[in-house]
Amino acid sequence: MGGFQGFDPARVRELAGHLDSVAGSIVPMHRQLSQILEAAVADMAPQQASTSPELQPLVDNPGVPMATGGIPISKVYGIPTGYLPGPRTQGEALAGGPLPGSVDPFLRQTAADIRARCDRLEQVRRAAPSSVKLDAGALLAADPVDLNAVPKPNAGEQAIAKWWAGLKPAQREQYLYLKPETLQTLKGLPADVLQQATRLAYFKVVPYKTSSHESAGGTKLSIGIFEIGDGYALRTEQMNDGTYRVTMIDNEQVGAKAVRSDKKGISIGGTVKFELGDTWVFKNKAEAEKLQKDIDEAYFLHRQLNGTNPIGVIFAKVRLPDVLKRIGEPKITTSTVGVEVDGSIGVGNATPGIKFGGNLSRITSTLNPQRPSVTLSRDFVVEPSLTRGKVVKADFGAVVNGTIQVVRDKNNPDPNTNITTVRLIQTVEGKLGGTFGGELGGAKAGVSGSYKEGGTNTHVVTVNVPIGANSEEQAAARKWLNAPPPAALAGPAIPTDPPAPDGDLFSRLAHDRGQVSAVSYKGKASELKLGGKVTIDGIPIGLEATAGEKSDRVVDQRYLGAPDPKTGTRNFVPIN
Repeated sequence: MGGFQGFDPARVRELAGHLDSVAGSIVPMHRQLSQILEAAVADMAPQQASTSPELQPLVDNPGVPMATGGIPISKVYGIPTGYLPGPRTQGEALAGGPLPGSVDPFLRQTAADIRARCDRLEQVRRAAPSSVKLDAGALLAADPVDLNAVPKPNAGEQAIAKWWAGLKPAQREQYLYLKPETLQTLKGLPADVLQQATRLAYFKVVPYKTSSHESAGGTKLSIGIFEIGDGYALRTEQMNDGTYRVTMIDNEQVGAKAVRSDKKGISIGGTVKFELGDTWVFKNKAEAEKLQKDIDEAYFLHRQLNGTNPIGVIFAKVRLPDVLKRIGEPKITTSTVGVEVDGSIGVGNATPGIKFGGNLSRITSTLNPQRPSVTLSRDFVVEPSLTRGKVVKADFGAVVNGTIQVVRDKNNPDPNTNITTVRLIQTVEGKLGGTFGGELGGAKAGVSGSYKEGGTNTHVVTVNVPIGANSEEQAAARKWLNAPPPAALAGPAIPTDPPAPDGDLFSRLAHDRGQVSAVSYKGKASELKLGGKVTIDGIPIGLEATAGEKSDRVVDQRYLGAPDPKTGTRNFVPIN
């Protein structure tokens, strides 16, 4: 981050605090003054006590309530003439109007303005390379610019050049360091500005979601220790570029779970799951909502098409093509096969548990129609948890997910030359909530149900390393992918410092061009389960239905800034 010389923003903020304190004492001081002057006017009547325009309301009509109209506010302290609402006595008018009515808000407004300027100054400092020495005084004196008030790319080169020339140096710095991704699109800026903006923007632009909502459901049939289930999910995500992604997910699972008969509460289970997902991308929320019903209907028809009801299959075959035509082809398709192993043990009124999972996914994307891609993704999940209570339970847990992805050019079938990106992702989700549930019935038959609700805190770190087409970079990527460090899944290395001179090429690529984001979310999740069981000839048979919802929104978003030209260090910068 950039540096200041002979300037301490903290002391400036302290000054703003003093202004607030002074403003708080203005009103009682002027109220006392108004009482003294009001008494003086009464003693001198009918003579004129003062010719001051500031005291004129009091002098003209001492003690008379102002039943109509407003109370004038003076321009003496730099505030434009205006009016405060009546009615008030003249003493109250003086206490709350001409003098303190302008001084108090002026001081508070000045304090707020100083804080806003300090905030902008800090934003620029964090975004600027560490070797850049900023003129803090000029930045503080310059009005914070509207970062969205940038000319459109089609405004014309002359208009853009005139706009840039009309800015003060401190205003240019605000745009350059805080909005480089916008400046790089403007023809008409000086060549060196465009070059610097393009370099800074390259590291800033990392796709990520800003909010999401997902509804899901499914059923599970158990016969003895064996379990078979299927389900669905519908997910809507808003991305940082303003687009919306809507994903339909269809999943199936086959597994087994054993519970010890000595009632010690020990259970061990394993599941193999298969999942298919299609994602559509919309330019804005209105388009996403417009086609939401079509997507819901398409999912319903898809399930009918794969069902056993002949009438449903025929109806789906007739109806589905029209619906899919309105929706269009998905931009992203995902197929996943995964394995989960989980276990738990009851200890008094507490049940600790843990779940391990591993997935292999193939993701096909046509977001860039000129360069479609195929991504192979492998990830693992560790989910420790603790449940306390019997009927009303408290749930504590965390989910750690690590992912390694290799993105290849779909148009190039040669695996030795088609790598375009290596991506490392770590997701840590903390969960806290409560469950209410219970069972009715005996050993032969019964019903059960539960409802779970709670909050989530999620932190996602993504390291995106673009790979060039030359043989050296392709070989370095393949070497790293063939034997990635074990820690790469648990927590990807963030390239804040330049690699050692003898470091491997992949590490240098991650530092020199790696795009890194760190995004935090807060959300909530709920889940309803209803089930029944019956024992026939000693074999337990059960059916369980699940429905749930979860949503989250971004609360903190940062990216790793460009390497400093002199020191090579990189620092995290808040995304504005």
